Amino acid sequence: TDRDAGAAEGVTEEQFQVKEEGVPQQLVRFEQVRDLPIKVGVLLDTSASMEKSLEEAQRAALAFFTDIVTPKDRAALITFNDRPRLQVKFTNELLSLGGGLAGLKAERGTSLYDSVVFSLYYFNGLKGQRALIVLSDGKDESSRFKWEDTLDFARRAGVAIYSIGLGKDLEREAKKVLEKVREDTAGRRFFLDQATQLAAV
Repeated sequence: TDRDAGAAEGVTEEQFQVKEEGVPQQLVRFEQVRDLPIKVGVLLDTSASMEKSLEEAQRAALAFFTDIVTPKDRAALITFNDRPRLQVKFTNELLSLGGGLAGLKAERGTSLYDSVVFSLYYFNGLKGQRALIVLSDGKDESSRFKWEDTLDFARRAGVAIYSIGLGKDLEREAKKVLEKVREDTAGRRFFLDQATQLAAV
């Protein structure tokens, strides 16, 4: 990447060296690929603490699907409170994605780690550009997976995680978790004071 975290242009094969555990590897193919299809999952917190923000989050997710998903792309919607639910399987049908966002209620606790692992597992076998967008306003309360296990799973999954922490009162622990996930999966993270900022992100 360049200094602005964009794709670096004009780089030659001779400028690259790939090593695995310190051992140089042979480059079999070298090319810049443009406009790869994307597979993106949106993991949306629907726990009780999201009651004031959920409607705005639904609108932002729908706008994201509408603006980003093209016929060659695929998107999925996963919601979670005390457990994850696959609302909409990978599809490029905007009506299905929009339907999955309709009628959601904010209730029960937060099982963030279990839901991240569940979502990443759902990406197994999918090729191409893969990303998971995580929107949550609080720390984990009831997961069976521990934080360390979740992070290890995320590192191995090869899916870029984009974390959005929502709310002025977002706890330090929650911020730390979202930042670390982004750092270890080559994604990005955003901390927002209010849901009205979601559309810009």
